[in-house]
Amino acid sequence: MNQETRASSSWDPMGLQLGTRNLWSWLMRLLSTQPEWLSTKMKFFLPNVELDSRDEPPNPEQRVVLQLRMLHAQGRATWQSFIHCVCMELEVPLDLEVPLLSTWGQEDELGDGEKTRLGPQLQHGLKRPHQGCGSSPRQKHCRKQQLELTRKYLQLLRTSAQRHCGDGVPKPGQTFGAHQPYVPPILQWSRATAPLDPREGAVLGDPKTEDSTDMSLQDLFNFKASKGPRVTVLLGKAGMGKSTLARRLCQKWAEGQLDHFQALFLFEFRQLNLITRFLTLPQLLFDLYLSPEAGPEVVFQYLKENASRVLLIFDGLDEAIYPCSSKDTLGPNGSGPALTLFSALCRGTLLPGCWVMVTSRPGKLPACLPTEAATVHMWGFDGLRVEEYVSRFFSEQPAQEVALAELQGNGHLQSLCAVPALCQVTCLCLRHLLSGNAPGQSAALLPTVTQLYMQMVLTLSPPGSLPAKSLLGLGEVALRGLEVGKVIFYAGDIPPAIMAFGATHSMLTSFCIHTDSGHQEIGYAFAHLTLQEFCAALHLMASPSVDKDILTSHVTLNSHWVLRTRTRLNLSDHLPTFLAGLASLTCRPFLRHLAQRNEAWVGARQAAVLQVLRKLATRKLTGPKVVELCHYVAETQESELASLTAQSLPYQLPFHNFPLTYRDLSALTSILEHRADPIHLDFEGCPLEPHCPEALAGCGQVETLSFKSRKCGDAFAEALSRSLPTMGNLKILGLAGSKITAQGVSLLVQALPLCPQLEEVRFQDNQLKDPEVLSIAEVLPHLPRLRKLE
Repeated sequence: MNQETRASSSWDPMGLQLGTRNLWSWLMRLLSTQPEWLSTKMKFFLPNVELDSRDEPPNPEQRVVLQLRMLHAQGRATWQSFIHCVCMELEVPLDLEVPLLSTWGQEDELGDGEKTRLGPQLQHGLKRPHQGCGSSPRQKHCRKQQLELTRKYLQLLRTSAQRHCGDGVPKPGQTFGAHQPYVPPILQWSRATAPLDPREGAVLGDPKTEDSTDMSLQDLFNFKASKGPRVTVLLGKAGMGKSTLARRLCQKWAEGQLDHFQALFLFEFRQLNLITRFLTLPQLLFDLYLSPEAGPEVVFQYLKENASRVLLIFDGLDEAIYPCSSKDTLGPNGSGPALTLFSALCRGTLLPGCWVMVTSRPGKLPACLPTEAATVHMWGFDGLRVEEYVSRFFSEQPAQEVALAELQGNGHLQSLCAVPALCQVTCLCLRHLLSGNAPGQSAALLPTVTQLYMQMVLTLSPPGSLPAKSLLGLGEVALRGLEVGKVIFYAGDIPPAIMAFGATHSMLTSFCIHTDSGHQEIGYAFAHLTLQEFCAALHLMASPSVDKDILTSHVTLNSHWVLRTRTRLNLSDHLPTFLAGLASLTCRPFLRHLAQRNEAWVGARQAAVLQVLRKLATRKLTGPKVVELCHYVAETQESELASLTAQSLPYQLPFHNFPLTYRDLSALTSILEHRADPIHLDFEGCPLEPHCPEALAGCGQVETLSFKSRKCGDAFAEALSRSLPTMGNLKILGLAGSKITAQGVSLLVQALPLCPQLEEVRFQDNQLKDPEVLSIAEVLPHLPRLRKLE
């Protein structure tokens, strides 16, 4: 019998007649035997509170009293959610669970005595944050005193960064609550940048070339803008790890790396959206990030004088609700909305000389970003990075070998893992599947992104039990948030039982929010925005309260080039993908259990989604929407729909000026496999993931393949050289205006003789040198059908 069972066995049900005092005593005894569990819940519900072990009472029961007092002081919603967690996760007898929930889990019915014990007066152990900038002393500080105040603040910044961004601390965006390995994704300059003059203080090392795929984190700041402020824009699709990288930079700085910077501030637009009042820059830095213990004016003056050693990171520009314009101006006292302050920092009118880094999904970026900004694309994982991540995730040798073998034998899994967030979920599911199934089962159980997330939910659920009511309740919260552009929730926004479910299964994360009033509140968010979209899709598909018209209205093709001027934010990039995936026949048993309805009811809803997709498949679509549709159709696993989509594509299929990843081309290839007629793929001006040509391997429908982009370098040429020999009907290959060097040309030349159907090869505007031209000439006799070489 374990400790909590022994504790519960001492409970006398008749004691409830004495009121809540015996209930309170039993709860105290139970939690005194669960210190680690209680500490975990304290971190979730009170992420801004640190219990100093030196101030904690030595008696375990007194520590529990202190911790429960803190939880109760957060308000009824938090307290109810905590009680639900107790009943859900610990071994609580049924005759005790009922009074616990009825007394403290539904209404706040504490007796006067218990309210006194759990009152909001927080005594030792709870550190209240310093609020506001305060006012500096009237007397003048000498230079030594000023420097000491600044030194203390800069050290406080590092300590805070270590606490909030270091390993082992729960943080927004960390999926499913466990420590996860970190593998740097591919970073690639979008345009050439000049190296910093060593006399000006280069950050670290030499900058990599525009087509390099081995940029380090330090390279992000190793450039000199031609004019204006130093701004780095990091672009990456959902799941590529932009937020993770921002926090990684914060962590590395706190550990003493990136030592060019004395101060680093990390802001998230999803939190800045909650600030409606006008701010000055000191208020942004001190009230909304970290306040000095004393002398804020002195500290701010130092930051101004040393702006070149200050880095401000703004995460999630695409999530900013309010419009941003280059014409936005600050008020007479230098105040304005948070987004206007961001614009002024980027233009150099505030804190001139500082460094700014901003992350965003690709699309139409606001005009407040300077045209001189250095742009970096974040591309996720190639094959080597996937293997490295899987090896680190499965650190023990037997499991590691099995997981790597599973991955290497499954091309679809490799495609999923090209997206870091999906790689993480894939590893979580593999760990569960490989422990209870024979090797090779992952191909059948994880064929689509939707079913990957479905398997993840089953993995996190209690064995043999899918909590349908809780999952649909969480989905309702998710959908309500997406509809109003909301990704951060307060305790009152989520029913206590649903909050407990999300906390128990690590589907929700918590963090501290600085509010308009200068106080701190606890905010909750889904572990990743894509998880919020998946839960919303489950609610739309399986909730009896959602009719089919509302369901089908969400199956749309999103445009990624909408001007960022609307006040309503579209956060539903993947929602239609998940709806399409849930329309798969394979998902029907899962949906039946979730909806508690018969097969005909579920089948009718799936059919409604498929009908919308059939209509979309016959329309004339632009390149971005073709890619979106291919993702949707691939998720359905409907060969008839895939054939309709493939045959509806025009012979000349152009893709112009939008980024394409390995996953995008993989989805396109999966649809083209159902096409009988040849097709011409034309990529012009598209930023391309360096290893994305590998996704075209075996695509026999491609007759003409043309790339025209200065983003195509040697890494791209190496990937393309591996795919060309497998494209048996390729007749025309075009590589105009690329930056492929002699090394890349050599790899392509070696592949050309393995393409016997080739009739034309075009290398226009590549500025090939004599050795490269000669190497091409040497393979001409091995291309009997070649009639044109440019």
